[in-house]
Amino acid sequence: MANVVIYYQTKKTEKTEEAIEFINNLIQQLETNYVIKGVFIDNLNERNEFYELLNSPLNEIDIIFLEKPLEDEFDKKLLFEVAKMENIHIKYFGQI
Repeated sequence: MANVVIYYQTKKTEKTEEAIEFINNLIQQLETNYVIKGVFIDNLNERNEFYELLNSPLNEIDIIFLEKPLEDEFDKKLLFEVAKMENIHIKYFGQI
């Protein structure tokens, strides 16, 4: 089974409890086919967990799941370059 991490950025009006419930449902869908190695959740317009993800041991990760493409152009390019170097696939929640 592939090793995956999940990165999620909350929406403007989304409560923390709603985000956690959404992620828990997502984990239930994923854990039958994947090994979840980490979950990284940022508030809207924050990037602390995103950078924590990029500093984690990526050589153990096969797939990074995102809700949607990153909006920040620098972060998007950074993620794709890191994924390319580490041979990691980027997938979106809609591909589950």
